[in-house]
Amino acid sequence: MMKKTRFLMVLLAFAVTMGAFAQEFPKYGKPLDIPIYLSATFGELRPNHLHAGLDIKTQGVEGKKVYAVADGYISRIGVSPYGYGNVLYITHYEGYTSVYAHLQRFSGEIAKYVKQYQYKHKKFTSQIYPDKDKFPIKKGDLIAYSGNSGGSGGPHLHFEIRHTVSEKPVNPMYFGYKIEDDVRPLIQGVAVYPVGEESTLEGGIKPKYYSVTGGEKGKYNLQDGQFVHGNGEISFGIRTYDQVGTSTNKNGPYLYEMFLDDELAFQVEADSFSYSEPRYVNSLLDYRHYKQKKSSYVRTETDPNNKLHMIEVKNGTVTVEEGDTVNVRFKISDYSGNTSRISFKLVGTAPVEVERPMHRRSEYFVKADGSQNSNITIEDFNVSMEKGTLFRDEWIQTGQRDEKGCCSRIYRFGDEEMTTFKKFTVRIRPNDEWTSNSKLYIASIDKNGKVSSLGGKMKNGWMEVNTFTMGEYTIKVDSVAPVVKASNFKEGQAVSSLKSLRFKISDDMTGIETYDIYLDDVWVLGQYDAKNALLYYEFDEKIKKGTNNVKVVVTDGVGNKKTLKMKVVY
Repeated sequence: MMKKTRFLMVLLAFAVTMGAFAQEFPKYGKPLDIPIYLSATFGELRPNHLHAGLDIKTQGVEGKKVYAVADGYISRIGVSPYGYGNVLYITHYEGYTSVYAHLQRFSGEIAKYVKQYQYKHKKFTSQIYPDKDKFPIKKGDLIAYSGNSGGSGGPHLHFEIRHTVSEKPVNPMYFGYKIEDDVRPLIQGVAVYPVGEESTLEGGIKPKYYSVTGGEKGKYNLQDGQFVHGNGEISFGIRTYDQVGTSTNKNGPYLYEMFLDDELAFQVEADSFSYSEPRYVNSLLDYRHYKQKKSSYVRTETDPNNKLHMIEVKNGTVTVEEGDTVNVRFKISDYSGNTSRISFKLVGTAPVEVERPMHRRSEYFVKADGSQNSNITIEDFNVSMEKGTLFRDEWIQTGQRDEKGCCSRIYRFGDEEMTTFKKFTVRIRPNDEWTSNSKLYIASIDKNGKVSSLGGKMKNGWMEVNTFTMGEYTIKVDSVAPVVKASNFKEGQAVSSLKSLRFKISDDMTGIETYDIYLDDVWVLGQYDAKNALLYYEFDEKIKKGTNNVKVVVTDGVGNKKTLKMKVVY
């Protein structure tokens, strides 16, 4: 009777929570006049970030009309080749701000205003904060057209709602959006982890990843039986996703719950979070397994420095001894209340003597509170971390080696399958013959030998960079200018039948830093689509009848410059 009562209380709490949210928030209109189908949900757990809104499908095309969801005023406009691309922010009078991202273009007077700003400041990338009275908005006003700009992976509208004062994103589903959905979340796997230094699992010290069977009416079982054996402190993980209605996209569930002997021990709810929090997701996920296998498990153990507010309950570990039996149950729910469950038993066994890895002299025990090994120097290499950089105390491997083509030795600090919450500082002193070279950068080298630029600046004889990346580092030199090529016209061509001049620009070392287009030495607006390596000028009043001298100037991360000069006839 007690177990049944607790179960009913949990169901009631879930219903009350959903009802409270439904009553507390205002009802907003739809941002598109097409049926709403989602390709991503709020709070989806992704490596390095949390998804802050809804991704609404736009029928596979760009150019769908985007409408304001409520009365208010445009408080911010952004243009960038990365991230949200073209984005609008509308502040509403109920205390919320709606966000519309990855837009193809802005509408009417908004587009004119943005273009005037870009020409005035001679830059494409812009963050604009209009006066409150500049663009008053009514619910249903046409504000933009959907697109695929910035870091978008395909045509869609990214739609957010934020608390205006705190800027915290809130689940937009609370604002009255209804999507038919009778599909339960799918459970793909369960993980079990030995946590303590003396803990064992199935006679060993490595995590175990279990396949599942079933799924009928949302009930799953472990493929290899219902019993897991361990000793000491144990935690768990769940691999799952949700499908919203008829959408086949693998979305994030709304609610993760784990019960130990029917007591709620762990809960994650996709309700709201702060923009200072997204990297906490790397601690919530089994990050190393993700890097190795590209599959995501949500861990029930909460690291000391994981302050993610979406984790509502944080008692996700249990200690078992010989003779103990703990009933473990996961319940996964979507926003519509569809649920899936999986249950198994953790059985305590006698302690087992197992060989544990020895820590080498080249390993450093780094405390997350900054009290031990927060600053490490090895010859001409230094790493410094401030308090709270790590999610938990870590043993970190170091090392050094030589390789041709580098301007310093290659140094190791951890590996690329490790993660941090904050950036830390890496400093490397270049070899003597490179100390005066202005084209140096700090590079990371992954386990496959791929070299990536981290950037960096010379300070007091050391190259220095702030980074999240762990692993191997060295100093490289970038003496090669970017590549710039015309893509839709040739030298001297008549271009009046075209709508734009397009250029392919690329740099395979330190990346594109600046990009400018000139007509007869007068700056014109060059729009940069970074993911497609495309820079283009859409014809406006700046291009004149007759011959126009076109100049494109592109620089990379260390200042190498490439200039392309051509003539066109308009």
